[in-house]
Amino acid sequence: MKRCTEEAFDLSLSEHMDAYFCENGRLTEFDQAFCHRDSQQSMAKAVAEIIEQSDTLLAEAGTGTGKTFAYLVPAMLSGKKVIISTATKTLQEQLLRKDVPYIKKATQFTGRVRLLKGRENYLCPQRLAIAQSAQAHSDQAWSKLNQIEQWSQTTRYGDKAELSEVDESDPVWSQVCARMEFCQANECGQAAQSQCFYPQVKKTATEAEILIVNHHLFCADLALKEQGFGDLLPKADLYIFDEAHQLPDVAAQFLGFRLSRYQLDEFVRDLKEAYAKEAPDTQWLMDQARSVAEAISEFNQALGKFEKRWNWQRFQESTVSVQALKTLRNRLEYLADGLKPLTDRGKRLAALYQRVQTLASELNQWLDQKSENQVRWLESSQGRFSLHLTPLSVAGPFARQQEKLSGSWVFTSATLSVNASFDYFSHKLGLVEPQTAIWTSPFDFASQAAIYHPVGLPSPNDPDYLRICLRAVWPLLQKTKGRAFLLFTSHSGVKKAADILRDHWTGSLVVQGEGPRSALIERFRKEDQALLLGTGSFWEGVDIKGEALVLVMIDRLPFMPPDDPIVEAREADLKQKGLSSFFHFQLPEALITMKQGSGRLIRDASDKGLLVLCDPRLKTKGYGRQFIQNLPDCPWVYTPESAQDALDRLLNV
Repeated sequence: MKRCTEEAFDLSLSEHMDAYFCENGRLTEFDQAFCHRDSQQSMAKAVAEIIEQSDTLLAEAGTGTGKTFAYLVPAMLSGKKVIISTATKTLQEQLLRKDVPYIKKATQFTGRVRLLKGRENYLCPQRLAIAQSAQAHSDQAWSKLNQIEQWSQTTRYGDKAELSEVDESDPVWSQVCARMEFCQANECGQAAQSQCFYPQVKKTATEAEILIVNHHLFCADLALKEQGFGDLLPKADLYIFDEAHQLPDVAAQFLGFRLSRYQLDEFVRDLKEAYAKEAPDTQWLMDQARSVAEAISEFNQALGKFEKRWNWQRFQESTVSVQALKTLRNRLEYLADGLKPLTDRGKRLAALYQRVQTLASELNQWLDQKSENQVRWLESSQGRFSLHLTPLSVAGPFARQQEKLSGSWVFTSATLSVNASFDYFSHKLGLVEPQTAIWTSPFDFASQAAIYHPVGLPSPNDPDYLRICLRAVWPLLQKTKGRAFLLFTSHSGVKKAADILRDHWTGSLVVQGEGPRSALIERFRKEDQALLLGTGSFWEGVDIKGEALVLVMIDRLPFMPPDDPIVEAREADLKQKGLSSFFHFQLPEALITMKQGSGRLIRDASDKGLLVLCDPRLKTKGYGRQFIQNLPDCPWVYTPESAQDALDRLLNV
């Protein structure tokens, strides 16, 4: 009998996967700790076959499948030019620092692997010099600028990820990063260009055999290609999307736009600095800066001080708000006309001229949009606002670019299917007859977890519903001594629950909004008797293994709010087509979100814990069965006593 590692030079790429992933295969020879998994071997073969066929694969791989190795091995052995896109910059770093080096050694891959992020993640030495020459900085800002200056002397790539002392959302970083609207590369001298990080990073990235990007950068490149404005990424033979379920929403961001008060205020600030440095004799410029600032403030005041989200129809009814926005647009256009003859005064004014043209153009586009596929909406509160133009569907643009790029495409995630069908995801991206496969999690949920569904809870519309949910889970939180995620479907739910728990919980209360997401998760890991309260992004991408997390509570089924402007527009579009907005949009989205949220509990073969699902609609509504069918296959309990017993069994108390 031949060993599966025996050399065979005529093996196909898919046959090589058996040699690597089988029991006692090459990965086991490379690392005795490597654990063979049938599902991982099967997925690796499926990816290899897609590469050989130049086709498209939708691969749902449950937690613990080992999907990263399952696509990295065939990608490295294929000899193809590969682009791997992940959901976040954190996952990019994990791939580059941890997974790729391991598989490179195991496969003896000698090609170049590089990472590329959006240009705003890299330092611009020219902008750093400009920021240092400004006078209007606080002591704290000067301290951070000095830290950036010292770091700039030693960094190789100028990547913000190397500089932990300054948060990427810090206004100081926005003044020194290599944003496109500030770039004056054509006017930089040769010496300055040689010191500029982003062009060097991009050049080495485009020359790599394997390039690791994130969905935001890939979709920014897709939008540029769609508009015929060039590209950010090279063409590849193989495209792999990890955490692919996020891709349609990210694509929608880049095929539309968002214009915020922060961007406008930042523009005014930069305009005042440019006046002081490059045109101090032009009082008109300062007058216009004040005029635009006044128009920004008046528009925000017209929107009112209460937090709200407006669709276009509701916005139109506020004639004061519409007129205030048009006034802001007019002042930006007037400023653009006056700035044009001043662009030869300096690089700042030249960059500002390009920026004000873009700002005025986006306001015009938002005010005059006629496309039925574009949704105009805005959100506002006291002191802030943002205007959004979001496509109803990205299927057309994505399908066009996929056809132009050709090659092989792999989309993978733990949550791509709905009721074992990939039609919903395929439709969102315009994918035509892709191959599909599902590999369920290898974890033994029957022995590792249980689901507690408290009986007798009121309707989620009951004003006391949240308090009653917390009362139902309270004895369990005391038994586990915290170590729990409490997931809610709204920010208001998080706030209300936090207010209730602060009066009773003696351990740590980690609440979304009270710090950066990564810092809150790290705090939850470290502090005793911790409860983490979150919504939105906390339903996915949080990976806490071991005894630090033993209970997850979900307050209600995660349907989207019906008054959200995007939801309203998509529901109206489906109704116009004669389709049920609930069954063709709301329910599939909620099923995917529920799979993500429930997936926070069991992240490893040794994890154990209790999932608490509070919403009575799981049992009282017909569609509740679909949620149950999409949840892990583990025991259900319905009384406080049986929930306590389940925890005792799971935690060996």
